[in-house]
Amino acid sequence: MIAGPVLGLGLGLALAACGSGTPPAAGSGASATRSASAPAATAQATVTSPAATPARVLPTTTAAPSATLVPMQTAAGGEFLSPTGNISCEVDWHRAGLTHVYCQTGTPARSVTMGATGTYTTCTGQQCLGNAGDGTPTLAYGTATGAGPFRCTSAATGVTCVADGKGFQISTAGVTPASG
Repeated sequence: MIAGPVLGLGLGLALAACGSGTPPAAGSGASATRSASAPAATAQATVTSPAATPARVLPTTTAAPSATLVPMQTAAGGEFLSPTGNISCEVDWHRAGLTHVYCQTGTPARSVTMGATGTYTTCTGQQCLGNAGDGTPTLAYGTATGAGPFRCTSAATGVTCVADGKGFQISTAGVTPASG
């Protein structure tokens, strides 16, 4: 997911798929390529296996009260994988026209998108997933990262992301409300 345009593209496809409420029609010919500024189109995104590429671990900096804070790739956000590689997240703080956190699990296929107020929406199924890019860094357990109002923490139980004191936890068990 490190390739911002690639994940942004996958994220746009995932958001378009979730926003429509219906999966793409078979043989619809919807392209898997679109820009962040293009109108939303229904398309099925694919997920690449993070195990196929070596993970890059983000460096740690100063400690936060409950977790070591790790910087994002840019001040406006970035991407990361959980240590298992099953959870991937993108944090965007006014980056490429986006302001939200998007996380997904490859197995089972689901995603969650949260705005700056901590409210979120979920989506279940392959049509909800974006593309993971090569070289996406791993956010180690016990560390946190974020941009703007967004903070995401990695733990063996899943990834928790909050904004404005509320948010979600995503894991193989599902998406549940969280506070912070």
